[in-house]
Amino acid sequence: MSPPSDTSKAAPITGIRFALIFVGLALSIFLAALDQTIVATAIPKIGLEFQDFERVPWIGTAFLLTTAAFSPIYGKLADIFGRKMTFMFAITTFEVGSAICGAAVSMDMLIIGRAVAGVGGGGIFSLVLIIIADLVEFKDRGKFQGIIGACFGLASVVGPLVGGAFTDHLSWRWCFYINLPLGFVTIIVVLLFLNMPASLGSVREKIKRIDFLGSVVLIGAVVCILLPVQSGGTEWAWNAPQTIALFIVGGVLAIAFVLIELKFAAEPIIPASVFMNRSVPIIILMSALLGAAFISLSFYIPVFFQIVYGQTATQAGIAQIPLVLCVVFCSIASGLIVSRTGTYTVFYYVGFVLLGVGAYLVSLFDESSGSGPRIGFLVVCGCGIGLVIQMRIIGVQASVDRAHIAVATALTNFGQTLGGCLGLAIIGAIFNNQMRSGLTAASLPQALVDTVVQSPTAIYQIPGLPASTIATIVHVFVEADSYAMRCVIPFAGLAFLLSLGVKQYRQEFKAKPDAVKDDTVIIAEA
Repeated sequence: MSPPSDTSKAAPITGIRFALIFVGLALSIFLAALDQTIVATAIPKIGLEFQDFERVPWIGTAFLLTTAAFSPIYGKLADIFGRKMTFMFAITTFEVGSAICGAAVSMDMLIIGRAVAGVGGGGIFSLVLIIIADLVEFKDRGKFQGIIGACFGLASVVGPLVGGAFTDHLSWRWCFYINLPLGFVTIIVVLLFLNMPASLGSVREKIKRIDFLGSVVLIGAVVCILLPVQSGGTEWAWNAPQTIALFIVGGVLAIAFVLIELKFAAEPIIPASVFMNRSVPIIILMSALLGAAFISLSFYIPVFFQIVYGQTATQAGIAQIPLVLCVVFCSIASGLIVSRTGTYTVFYYVGFVLLGVGAYLVSLFDESSGSGPRIGFLVVCGCGIGLVIQMRIIGVQASVDRAHIAVATALTNFGQTLGGCLGLAIIGAIFNNQMRSGLTAASLPQALVDTVVQSPTAIYQIPGLPASTIATIVHVFVEADSYAMRCVIPFAGLAFLLSLGVKQYRQEFKAKPDAVKDDTVIIAEA
């Protein structure tokens, strides 16, 4: 029989000590989420400094690949080694990766650093929510996880703003160096103030519990599927032999992983019993669709402002403040309401409807859009995202017993990360195809078409480019962006339909009279 892990709750932590822990955890989420988008505006200068534009996409791809590949594994590691130790490994790995990136002297070193940071980032996203679930009773969990959701949304949207400011006024290296002092604060706070029940068993016994075969196969499956998704249509053709081969290998490995978990793993990474409740797979799929919509909007909205309105990266970030404020406000407000009422499914319905409507409204942006529509349409998008970004975690944690909270939380975050990768690749392929066909129809030189499709902001750096040509390219961009944003609507629509199948649960916790508080969970369908 496997030794027990620290799935029980920690001794009650209150007052200033809890506040310090929570701020440290929130800060780590902010940093990990910021790392997904902060380099977007720095990419041109990085490519210029290293004289290597061909591998520039790998700056983002390396981080996303390792984040997605390792995310589902952290839930089980948290059960085996304990929350605190696993979180310390994740945040330290993230810091090491950030240091490598900041000190990079070549594109190879930068890509390696991004991959290392992604390994840690995948754990941070899951472990913070798992730790909060252990420290806070369900009835109060909404308010705190709402703040965490606000941190994630805030970082995802302001990343281009911060990255642009660093790139314009300091150096692109500060996009990574900023993680070091802030991450160090989190490490110190967690080390000093977070005391949780230690998992039992020796290190050797814990290592024996790890499903190494399943872990390797799962990582291989995710990488083989996401690699062609990220490179297809850009570095590789969709019908290229390596693209097809990787998809096939990824599919085979995914099937092999399921068989290993069901038939051979003594302690599976993803126990089949997690999926016995239909709400769990539904919420994971909803998270993937949310990630697809959110990341696509977060990527293309600032680019639109830069290309169409000629804004700098910093100005484009400032223009997104209405979106940021609504994500933060609605995430916190929805968490507070759930803490008082216990009802969370209604936020899925309202949030995904607003997200779909917001995506449609954003698709109406053009060269003549005034500040009123820009602000109003972003407000709708921000409200939709803010209402659901953290409710997915509340819902999945309410749908499983305490022993499965870590695994279910990690899987839900994995779903959002994977969905973000797939969604951005799909929308990116649609956008690039529309851009290429529009520019070709405008009879522009093929070399210019290739340059603009790869980097639309290049139109303002090409010397001697006529104003009429710039206007033509901008109009084609508007048409392509409008079409791509309309393609985001089905993500929100399908998520709404799936949300109708999520059961509403209420959880009541009754403390046992033990020295260390443990929860008996009573789950009743509302």
